[in-house]
Amino acid sequence: MEYSIGIDIGGTKIATGIVGQQGNVRYKRIHPTPNSTNREIVDLLKQTVSEYMKLATEENINLVSVGIGSAGQIDYKNGRILSGTVNIKDWNNIDIRESLSHTTNLPIYLDNDANTFAIAEHQLGSGKGVDDLVCLTLGTGIGGGIVSDGNVIRGKWGGAAELGHMSVNFNGPDCNCGSKGCIETYASGTGIANRMREKLNSIDAGKRISYTEHPDMLTSKEVFEWNKTGLPEAKEVIDQAITALSFGIVNMIHTFNPSLIIFGGGLAEANRWLIEEVQNKVNAIGMPSLVKGVEMKVSKLGYDTGLIGAAYQVWATSK
Repeated sequence: MEYSIGIDIGGTKIATGIVGQQGNVRYKRIHPTPNSTNREIVDLLKQTVSEYMKLATEENINLVSVGIGSAGQIDYKNGRILSGTVNIKDWNNIDIRESLSHTTNLPIYLDNDANTFAIAEHQLGSGKGVDDLVCLTLGTGIGGGIVSDGNVIRGKWGGAAELGHMSVNFNGPDCNCGSKGCIETYASGTGIANRMREKLNSIDAGKRISYTEHPDMLTSKEVFEWNKTGLPEAKEVIDQAITALSFGIVNMIHTFNPSLIIFGGGLAEANRWLIEEVQNKVNAIGMPSLVKGVEMKVSKLGYDTGLIGAAYQVWATSK
């Protein structure tokens, strides 16, 4: 069996592993994402690749590639990080392929982490056998990947499908992309926490303290917990997130005409009930001929989807 080294680079952690062509993860490690310089991350990648190559030699594992998925805007053709994300410090203008070429003679693939998520789901997960689908990763931010007629849509150099930065309100909150009212500002973990802070700042101080003494430490997890208890302010924030996500998905369905929407990421995994809420709202507000029959599912591969998709690039590309 052929194997590939997979590397999934996120804002808080970097998952690495040796992954087989059937999606089986033979070895796996989790590293905290270095937060000082990009050189630290590149050095970690070099060390990881070297260690896995040595392990593969010792255990007679047939390695055929190194596949990397990373947050940020990726020059897919040339293997470069063009511009990163606020969650990863100094993650801009880095030639990953060139840096790792001194460590391995294996072919090196680099893509946006939402695209690698889409590759994994299309080839092995909830989208297996479906050639027109949209993938959304709901976490700290919102990533997007699109498969049309069996192919990942990347655009001119790899920057397509920034679906989390589709605006649903031009008078909405400022987004770190420079626009306003992006889906991410309402329905990502960061967006939900920010909208809840605004609610807390507008209510009586005594009541606010009874919810949290440190609103700056608030996360979406608390907001979802408060929503369960019936806290009106939390319910407003979650309802707003569902509405923003639903209108955004209607736009995606009207644009790409998929047959399936797949959700991944920590926020979706922890709150699967959201998907049914979004499905019902999309069916109510979308063009009937387009939204009818569009299924919505949570990732079948779970938390390893990004790692598997990163490693799988070599096989997806060769088909």
